[in-house]
Amino acid sequence: MVRAVLTMLVREGCESLFEDIWFTALKEAEPPGSLGQTLMSDPEERRRYVITGDWESRDALRAFESSPERRAMSAAFEPIREAASKQVLDIIART
Repeated sequence: MVRAVLTMLVREGCESLFEDIWFTALKEAEPPGSLGQTLMSDPEERRRYVITGDWESRDALRAFESSPERRAMSAAFEPIREAASKQVLDIIART
């Protein structure tokens, strides 16, 4: 299993729009191999979000990353995204 960790800073005043886009995308697609997604925000810097997603494998994550659904979601975020970074980590243990 792997965990993708995306940190995103959205433009000032776009917090609600960002959340709406994320919730809509989540409702519309259940990508194969996805084991769940979590959206979090930083209470000290409300514009900073962290999204984690657990995946059965790196191959499942790569398939989602090249999907039309992922491209559409990324395009929707583009005008409101100020900065973003991503890590993909191997899950060693979960409790």
